[in-house]
Amino acid sequence: AHAAWRAANPAAAEAVKNPRIAAVLETAMRFDAAILAHDATVFGDTFTEDAVINNPFNKIARKTDALDNLSTKLIDYTTLDRSIEYAATRGAHDVVLMGEETLTPVGKARFAGKHVRRRTTEIWTDESGEWKLAIRQATIYSAE
Repeated sequence: AHAAWRAANPAAAEAVKNPRIAAVLETAMRFDAAILAHDATVFGDTFTEDAVINNPFNKIARKTDALDNLSTKLIDYTTLDRSIEYAATRGAHDVVLMGEETLTPVGKARFAGKHVRRRTTEIWTDESGEWKLAIRQATIYSAE
């Protein structure tokens, strides 16, 4: 299992030099590693308490729903790679990441055994010096 990210364009490569954006990407990589390792503690701690997700099941979910999906292995991948197309700070406390994810679901996960591509938008917020995922949207557009 592996997780990685790459800048999809020169603007994104430049943006990730910003210390706030770099810190968010570091947290996002821990989050992705937690998904691959089924580490519910790190996964859950990465969300704000009031996080909201427009998930790939085409449903609005909360933090508890995401934790349930991880524990029941509806979230179960062997690979999870991010292509960051846009990264920017917003105000004093937020960072926006937008782009594409490619992943390989297994087991009971939707589209198990296929190569899945989805568009994503995330808003990360600084909560007392820790970056937390507050809003996430993930829309599958290809499963082959």
